[in-house]
Amino acid sequence: MDPTPPPNPSQQLLEHISSYWISQIIGVVARLRLSDLLASGPLSSDALAPRVGANPDGLYRLMRAGVVAGLFTEVPPRTFTLTPLGACLRSEVPGSMRDMAIMMTAPGHWRPWGELFTAVQTGRSTALAALGANIWEHYEKNPEEALHFDRAMGSYSSFVATEVARLHDFSPYARVADVGGSQGVLLAAVLRVYPSCRGILFDLPHVIDGARAQVEAEGLSQRMDLVAGSFFEPVIPAAEAYLLKHILHDWDDASSTAILRQIHRAALPGARLIVVEMVMPDSGEPSRTALMDLNMFVLADGRERTAREYEALLASTGWALERITSSPSGVSLIEARKPKTV
Repeated sequence: MDPTPPPNPSQQLLEHISSYWISQIIGVVARLRLSDLLASGPLSSDALAPRVGANPDGLYRLMRAGVVAGLFTEVPPRTFTLTPLGACLRSEVPGSMRDMAIMMTAPGHWRPWGELFTAVQTGRSTALAALGANIWEHYEKNPEEALHFDRAMGSYSSFVATEVARLHDFSPYARVADVGGSQGVLLAAVLRVYPSCRGILFDLPHVIDGARAQVEAEGLSQRMDLVAGSFFEPVIPAAEAYLLKHILHDWDDASSTAILRQIHRAALPGARLIVVEMVMPDSGEPSRTALMDLNMFVLADGRERTAREYEALLASTGWALERITSSPSGVSLIEARKPKTV
């Protein structure tokens, strides 16, 4: 038997070029909640169309393309069943990717990426030109899109939360503050493992308002204080430990420096800072972190950083880097301490 021929480079490249079709297919399937409707068994696209407010022919063609994306299987005529991949787009199930799919294909992400050429030419985020506002202002003006963003970040936090609680011992701390903690998923995981700790969830007012129900559902409202404010202002509460997950990569060095200084100002002497981020390899070896770095560049003038860059950033704001620990989830714990005053 002849060995399998190597893939044709042109065909491989064509698949990469057209891969944004798949992204949009997944995003629309998520918006229409098709996976929820198919969870109980096969249905025809004609039966689904009036339930999701779609044109029957348009919906059939979407779902037929969804077969190619691995979301459905088709049982002729025009009847579809859910695959394990498609089941990840169900709502309110462990590991749901529905909010992530909607967030990544919504205007806040999609339109700035459409101006990547301009971003590379100018060296600046294209969010303002594409959206008429920076990404955070866009979410303030579009609360439904912001809700999917907050939920997506919460779902992603659940992937890494158990790793953070396992890799760092939080038992010595009376108070742990999660700065920019969104729905409180990461902080909740820490509090469940370390019952002696009290949590402080700190984020913008509209985020805190949206997090209250989640915190109550977790049964942690008596152990978690919800505090609204901006991490650029001197309103961060005092604590013995601070969590900062996927915040610094949203910002350039000047803004990241401002955030770290505000936390340092609020922190008690000897307090720990646990930064949870992807770390770019110093060696220049291929890494998917480079893709996230480009995403942060396009959306927010942010960046992923190397270990050396994090050490320099922390040192410039009074934090002493202690160690960097990688996790199976792909993020690293960058641990630093505020020196005790003499």
